[in-house]
Amino acid sequence: MTFQELTDELMRLYPQGKYAEALESIEQNADLFPEQAARITFWRMCLLSLCGRADDVISVFRQGLDAGLWWSESLFVDTDLDHVRNLPVFKQLAAESNKRAMEMQSQIQPARTLLIPDDTARELPLFIGLHGRNGHKDSNVEYWEIARQHGWLVLSPQSKQAIFPGSYCWEDNEQGLADILFHLGEVKNIYQVDPNRIIIAGFSQGSGMAIYAALSGNVEARGFIGVGTFMVEPDSLIPLASQQPALRGYFITGEKDQTLGKARAIQNILREHNIPFEEEVHPDLGHEFPLDFEGSFEKAINFIFTE
Repeated sequence: MTFQELTDELMRLYPQGKYAEALESIEQNADLFPEQAARITFWRMCLLSLCGRADDVISVFRQGLDAGLWWSESLFVDTDLDHVRNLPVFKQLAAESNKRAMEMQSQIQPARTLLIPDDTARELPLFIGLHGRNGHKDSNVEYWEIARQHGWLVLSPQSKQAIFPGSYCWEDNEQGLADILFHLGEVKNIYQVDPNRIIIAGFSQGSGMAIYAALSGNVEARGFIGVGTFMVEPDSLIPLASQQPALRGYFITGEKDQTLGKARAIQNILREHNIPFEEEVHPDLGHEFPLDFEGSFEKAINFIFTE
């Protein structure tokens, strides 16, 4: 089993409320993925809590901390942990975890992945692709590679907002914008970038961050592409949208995506401020990329660059 297959198995069982079955699958395969220890440990804590096994949650939490793991306090608002949230011992362990997370935050250095097109002896169109929550700079590069194959220079910046070892988020919009601009500036110092052909895209929370960055005007993007778009507070876009920047957006959504309501809220804000966008809807798609992302990419580019 690959880690993606394990993740897919969890995503299949969890919405059905089959928590014990999901837990069994994870515990049987956890040792195959030592590099995913922090993620898997947190999954186990959540599923044990949903199964009403408070003592086992505490035991797994302690084992994780003893192994040197840590998790940001933002993770502990997860409703899956409601069964243990108010236990004094859980609060104590969460405080220790967050203390470590804050100590590690100060040590995080900027990181990015670049995908270079074959022909660089020209002004290059730039595609900025943002990972989702719990992701990192390489999380979605297999999809962003489509842009490189179409001649785009691809920048996949990593957020500096860590939530556990090797996993990052975009929850602070201004910090996220600063991270993007840092990498954008460095890339422009290395390559000739066509200022009229810059696109910013993202998956899930990375999509919300991409839209925020595009609307801010600080990233001079012609448009944005959102896949499984999510944002905790869509209303944070209203002050930016009121400036009515000249850009166009393209949404790729799935009707089975549990976060679809957030995408709809963002679309309503754009519509109210006359910012043009198009939506590609997949009836059987969840919170994920469509199988034919290349086709989606081509449609998005055609729409964004329509005069």
